[in-house]
Amino acid sequence: MSTTVAIIGSGFGMYGLLPAFSSVKSCVVVSICGKNSPRMEMYCKKFGIKRYTDWKKMLQEEDIDAVAIAVIPKYQYEIAKYALENNIAVFAEKPMTIDVETSLKLSELAKEKKLPNMMDFIFPEIPEWQEAKKIIQNDSIGKITNIDVKWQFLSYDLKNSIQSWKTDTEKGGGALSFYFSHVFYYLEYFLGKIKNLECNLQKSEKSLNNGETTIDMKLVFDNGCLGNVSLNINDNHQIHSIKFNGTSGKLILENNSDQIVDNFDLNLVTNEKEEKIRPNLSYNYECDDSDDPRVKAIVSLVEKFIRWCANDVPSRPNFQDGLRVQQLIESARN
Repeated sequence: MSTTVAIIGSGFGMYGLLPAFSSVKSCVVVSICGKNSPRMEMYCKKFGIKRYTDWKKMLQEEDIDAVAIAVIPKYQYEIAKYALENNIAVFAEKPMTIDVETSLKLSELAKEKKLPNMMDFIFPEIPEWQEAKKIIQNDSIGKITNIDVKWQFLSYDLKNSIQSWKTDTEKGGGALSFYFSHVFYYLEYFLGKIKNLECNLQKSEKSLNNGETTIDMKLVFDNGCLGNVSLNINDNHQIHSIKFNGTSGKLILENNSDQIVDNFDLNLVTNEKEEKIRPNLSYNYECDDSDDPRVKAIVSLVEKFIRWCANDVPSRPNFQDGLRVQQLIESARN
């Protein structure tokens, strides 16, 4: 039996979530809610779905099992809460909401209703990242003593002088909420809970809504590992590098291209050898030229979510993870 899904969002919901959900065989996307535009009309025609401009009307009229949301974080809480209260499973974008209080309410409501709930943290779905996790778990570089993360690029909004929510901290934007939410999740994915942190935030004049653009952070994990993380969304040179330094070697996960999920290299360095690791896993989805490259990573999450909806098999990242990231965001901002 197929799981019926509706999408909310005329940006990433349209060009990211819609293709991802539509590609999963046991899922049927019936409708999407978003702004009128020629591009939206094209997507609706391509996928053969109905379009709404009122999300509440869509959730009331369509007989659906789940909803996937990609809206401004400030407004995600109201939609997700309404869906859960009406026994509709929720796939949400990050950050979960704009504060810990509302994130906690959603997490508790999902648990109370016993409904599937997932967050779109895509990086751990990348094959090279999954291979890195295996190497760490196998103690191939020994106990990890410290980790260095460097992620820099020029964001679309800064590059094009766009005054959008993505640079507005009150709506869930700013580099800490919008981008570093990914970092918080994948740091704990690799190394376990963060014990404490020190954070320095800086802003660029290019950030038209005054949201932070540079983050420098020092971390201590529960297992004793130390971390140094630098994120800069106002740099023309793109790099995303994670270096795991262990007692018997190091592991380097690095992407020097302008692609978000593609072109990561994984290098293992020990006393005996230095080698480039090829992941055994691969994506279950092949993007065509019209697809956003992130779709293939999202498909992996969607498959888990739909399996949860159909067979009651819980998965992660879930709303508990979304809440945990929101708590870390608030700690850093404070």
